[in-house]
Amino acid sequence: MADGGTTTGRALSATVSRAIHDIHLLANVDELRVGDRLPAERALAERLQVSRSTVRAALKAMRERGEIVTRGGRAGTVIAADIAHTALPSRIDVNAKSARVIDRTSASTSGLPHMLASQGKSCVTTVLDARVQRCDERICTMFHCASSQPLIRVERARAIGNVPISYEQTYLDPRGYPDFLDFDMTASIYQLLQFNYGTVIHAVEETIEMIPGFGRPARALRTASGTPLLYVCSRATDAFGNTVVVSDDIYPAAHVRLTTSRTLG
Repeated sequence: MADGGTTTGRALSATVSRAIHDIHLLANVDELRVGDRLPAERALAERLQVSRSTVRAALKAMRERGEIVTRGGRAGTVIAADIAHTALPSRIDVNAKSARVIDRTSASTSGLPHMLASQGKSCVTTVLDARVQRCDERICTMFHCASSQPLIRVERARAIGNVPISYEQTYLDPRGYPDFLDFDMTASIYQLLQFNYGTVIHAVEETIEMIPGFGRPARALRTASGTPLLYVCSRATDAFGNTVVVSDDIYPAAHVRLTTSRTLG
């Protein structure tokens, strides 16, 4: 009989099972082999965008399966089986179809709905979460504030018809924008700032990279774990160089084309 204190004798929740799958896939993406150390719980939770309790449950199940071993001291959690290989069948290649490509202009203050309207398309915006909360150190650093300083975080998903096209996390400093969350969070953040606070965006800088989809972004975009996604990190500043808005926008790589333009002289 299985020990009631283990997970091997009972079915895992869908969330934990997916986290285990994503850890396998992460090992493949990072080329981790037997004997290599997994990232710490907090780092895993941030990369997979799940709670630390979910990560703990996933690691517990993996230990019971003999896939990992947790040692004391600085050794941490070490891979004991070829978990990277088990993720290979789920890897998905990008196969873009031009007829379904959406154009997004880089470093623009025009919101995605406005860009889509110019292409004869319309989208539906769903607000998944909107609150003032503590955010990770990377975001706080971009605002030049302490990690203990709560920030406004707006989590949204957009879709054309029934097809998800973006997953967005937008951050602002609440000290400069009181009552911001009382407004319609489906609207353009830049336009809300301009019309209600007189804030004018002077510059937008973006970092663009391809990432494997994990956690909440993959679920919001209804893609399998590991599907290539287009990640765009934007930082909008005012005329004095102060950070006004930080956005983490994620798109299905097969359906979005990013256009960049710059005026010289």
